[in-house]
Amino acid sequence: MANDDKKLIKILKKFPDQNPNPVIRISDKGVLEYFNSPSIEIVEFYGLKLDSKVNDIFLNHIQKTISNSEHGFEIRVKTLSFYFKSIYIKELRFINLYGTDITAKRVIDKFPDSNPNPVLRITSDGKLNYYNKASEYIINVLKVDLNITLPDSILNHIKSESNSFELKIGSKDYLLNLVKIGEFNFYLLYGTDITDTKDKEKILQKLSKYFSPQVYNSIFSGQLDVTINTSRKNLTVFFSDIKSFTTITEKLEPEILTELVTSYLTEMTNIAIEYGGTVDKYIGDAIMIFFGDPNSNGTKNDAIACVSMALRMKKALRGLRKNWKSAGLSESLHVRMGIHTDVCTVGNFGSLDRLDYTVLGNGVNLASRLESLAGSNEILISENTYNLVKSKVKCNYFDEIKAKGKSHSIKTFQVVDVLSRKGADAKIKASAEGFDLSIDKNKIKNMEEIIDYLEDSIEKLNSQ
Repeated sequence: MANDDKKLIKILKKFPDQNPNPVIRISDKGVLEYFNSPSIEIVEFYGLKLDSKVNDIFLNHIQKTISNSEHGFEIRVKTLSFYFKSIYIKELRFINLYGTDITAKRVIDKFPDSNPNPVLRITSDGKLNYYNKASEYIINVLKVDLNITLPDSILNHIKSESNSFELKIGSKDYLLNLVKIGEFNFYLLYGTDITDTKDKEKILQKLSKYFSPQVYNSIFSGQLDVTINTSRKNLTVFFSDIKSFTTITEKLEPEILTELVTSYLTEMTNIAIEYGGTVDKYIGDAIMIFFGDPNSNGTKNDAIACVSMALRMKKALRGLRKNWKSAGLSESLHVRMGIHTDVCTVGNFGSLDRLDYTVLGNGVNLASRLESLAGSNEILISENTYNLVKSKVKCNYFDEIKAKGKSHSIKTFQVVDVLSRKGADAKIKASAEGFDLSIDKNKIKNMEEIIDYLEDSIEKLNSQ
C-alpha cells in the first residue's frame, strides 16, 4: 500500500473523534470497528462491542447501505431519537454511520396530535406538511392537503411573520398564532376558535346602539349594576326639538323624512358624545341629554360643557339646513333648546324585566319647559345654569317664568355665544367697491338670523 493511501486511511479513522455528533464505523462484514464518545450511549444501549458483530437491527441497515451506497434510518435510545445517515466507503470496505439527535424535532412533530385546538405545520415555502385532527375543519374549508401550498390569506401573514391574526374560515372565526421554528426551518400555526366570542361581540355592538356610550361602558365595565337603583345628583339637563316638526312631517315622504331626521339626530348625538353628554332618549325629533352622570367633571364644568354643546349644535344646524333645502323642504330647519341645572334622581327605573336608565325630577320638567319657551335657534337657560356658566358664556336676560313645583319665579337667560378673549372680536368691518359690511356682535340679539341672511345673500350672488 502506498504512503499516500496510508495517510488517507489514518485521516479517515481519526476525524470522527472531533465530531460532536455520534459516528459509528462498521465493516462490510458487520463488525463494529469504531465509535466516538457521543456514540457511547447508543453502543451500550444496543449491546455493541468493538471487533464484534453488530446485532440484526444494524446488520439490516448495513446491507441496505451496501446495496445503495447510502441509506438513512432512525433509532430510539431510551427517550432519545437519532437519525443516522450511513455511507458505504467501498474502497476501505466499511460503512460510516453519521448520527443526529432529532429528539426535539420528534417532540414537536408529535405533541400537536393531542392538542384540542388546531395546529398546522407549514414549511418555509408555504406548504402544509402536518395538521392535527382538530384542524380538519380548516383543511376541508380551505381545500388543501399535505404538501399543498396554503392560500394567500394565510401565506401573507407568514411572509410578514405576524405574531397573531384573526381569520374567518367558512362559518367560523379563528385567532391564529404563528411561531417560527428556525432550527427546523418551519412554522407552527396554533388556532383558537373564537366564533362564539365574535358572535357575542356582534350582539353587544347591536345592543350598544340602544344605550348612551357612557351608560353602555359603565354597564359592561361593572361600574353600573343592571338592577333597579337610583341616586340624587346635581345634573345639567338639556332638551331640544325641531320647530314646526309636525307640519314638516306632513309634507315629506316617509323615506325622505327618515333620512333627514336620521342625519339630524346623528349629527346632534355625535356632538353630545364629543362634549361628554349622556344621551337619555329620543322622543320623535326631540332629544334629551344630561351631564353629570355616570361621569362628572364637577357641576360647573358639566354645565359649561352642556351650554358649549348647545352652541356647537346651533352652528352645525347651518350645514344641515342646506340638506333640508336640497330635499325640497320649504320650511327651514329651526331648533329650540332648553337647559337647567338642578338636583335630580338618576338611575335605573322600570320593572324587574325591563329597565330604563334615565333622570326624573322637577329639574327635568324645567329644562323641558325652557325648551318649549325658546324661539327659533334659541338656547334658554335657567338662573341656576347661568350662575355656573356666566364667566365663560355671554348671556342676555330673557324673562321670569312660573314653573310647576317651584314656589317662586325662575329667571331665564338667552345664550348668545362663548365669551371672546379679545374685545376687538366683537366688531367686524369689511368694505370694497360696491360693498360695505359692519357688524357689532354685542348689539345683535339673534346672531343666527344674521348668519342666515348672510348665507342667503351669498347664494344669490353666486347664482347671478
